[in-house]
Amino acid sequence: MAANGLLFVSSAAKTCNFGLKSSKFVKNILYIKYLDGKENALSIINKQIVNIYSKAAVQTSNIDVRLLLKPIEDQQKIKTNHAIDLILYERSLDKNLEDLKKSVSNLNRGCQTQMIDSDNNGEFFDSQPVKMYDYVALGGTFDRLHNGHKILLSQAALRAKKHVTVGVTDVNMIKSKVLWELIEPVEKRIKAVHDFLTDINPDLEYNVLPIQDMYGPTKDDPNIQLIVVSEETARAVGKINQKRKENNLQPLDEYVIAIAQDDKRSSEEEAKLSSSNQRMRLLGTMLRPPQPNPNIPKSPYVIGLTGGIASGKSNITEKLKLKGAAVVNCDLIAHDLYKPGLPLNRTLAETFGSDIITPNGEVDRKKLGQIVFSDKSQLERLNQTVWPAIIEEARNRIRVLGEQGYKVVVMEAAVMVRAKWYEYCHQLWAVIVPPEEAIKRLQVRNNQTEEEAKQRVEAQPTNSEQIAMANIVFSPYWSYEYTQQQIDRAWENLQPYLSE
Repeated sequence: MAANGLLFVSSAAKTCNFGLKSSKFVKNILYIKYLDGKENALSIINKQIVNIYSKAAVQTSNIDVRLLLKPIEDQQKIKTNHAIDLILYERSLDKNLEDLKKSVSNLNRGCQTQMIDSDNNGEFFDSQPVKMYDYVALGGTFDRLHNGHKILLSQAALRAKKHVTVGVTDVNMIKSKVLWELIEPVEKRIKAVHDFLTDINPDLEYNVLPIQDMYGPTKDDPNIQLIVVSEETARAVGKINQKRKENNLQPLDEYVIAIAQDDKRSSEEEAKLSSSNQRMRLLGTMLRPPQPNPNIPKSPYVIGLTGGIASGKSNITEKLKLKGAAVVNCDLIAHDLYKPGLPLNRTLAETFGSDIITPNGEVDRKKLGQIVFSDKSQLERLNQTVWPAIIEEARNRIRVLGEQGYKVVVMEAAVMVRAKWYEYCHQLWAVIVPPEEAIKRLQVRNNQTEEEAKQRVEAQPTNSEQIAMANIVFSPYWSYEYTQQQIDRAWENLQPYLSE
């Protein structure tokens, strides 16, 4: 199977049928190029953009399909950003094959060819003229570029004669998104958008830039004439045109695209093709491969499990125990080390005052919490006092569990990241829920006020800190079944590492 392929079809009307048929020969990128330059070709491509990307989302979701928007003109070379390993073509183009190969400027050495047969002559659409503009704009998050994004970007490029401006939402605009902590850096999203646009039409000028508000350059750029939006963001056009009116600029025309439906969604996910769905599907999958850790024994295989308070770590731990993992809970170790008569009990009393000790000699964890969670310096003192003792005991327990025959040991600790205990683990797995959800859970679970719960949550590493180095991320925010699916995926992903 080739990495990247380029499919030639004789007419725009055949792009979808032949494209889907060709996808089985390619594993990465499939380019589709139509040859006819008929007057109504743009009208047909206008419909095919929606058709092919919507179907590709269902039938070839693992392939990056890219529909090139212009027919070949005389002496024009086809330029793609990614080298072509396979030329695909419909039977009627057999006599033109050598000329078609010569028209491609980025062929890999040894590029193969594959004829594609189809009993379908193409699809026919009502011809609707495509109005074109010199300057076109659009905006979005564009996280992990998917087929819904491709429809939006392609419709903008199809209508542009000279220039396309794309605003990519920056960090301050993404925090209302589902699992926003998993959104790619804006620089990576900008690069992906630019790469796609220059592939589908390299003849246009592109300005892909981060935006800090919903307007971006549309509010004050006099050149922009058309804005392309989806149905759910169409209401923003009125606000943009109001700003333009205030700046003495002509209002923008708008082209509204229907929302593409996601036929593969689960009940927890959105009905439309969306980045939110894609991020939810990352839960339980390997986000980054683990690096070899020569500083710890190969066995047992240690998974560091971290997450903020009330994130649902215990829920995840119980599910992993049912898979056969042993568990070392660092919070429970701390409880054990706090017991009367032990060195740590006396040290805490000396450090934070005898008031934190109950008449029975126990550490009053609520009083201790009130001290440390309202004063970061006191929290740091507590950490430096107890962390060394906890990790030493945790490592001892892990060794014993390995001797008892356990292949996987989960070391659960809320402070895993800040204490850098992941250095004693083969992988780091993180559990996150939205902070506002954690605050609600704490209020119910610990009978705390909202302010107290907020204090506890804000004293801990953020979700972004928790997942910055994580190999796998979970979020038990949705249904029991959805959480179990995450666990199943993670456990499946773990097996190759255990076999090594």
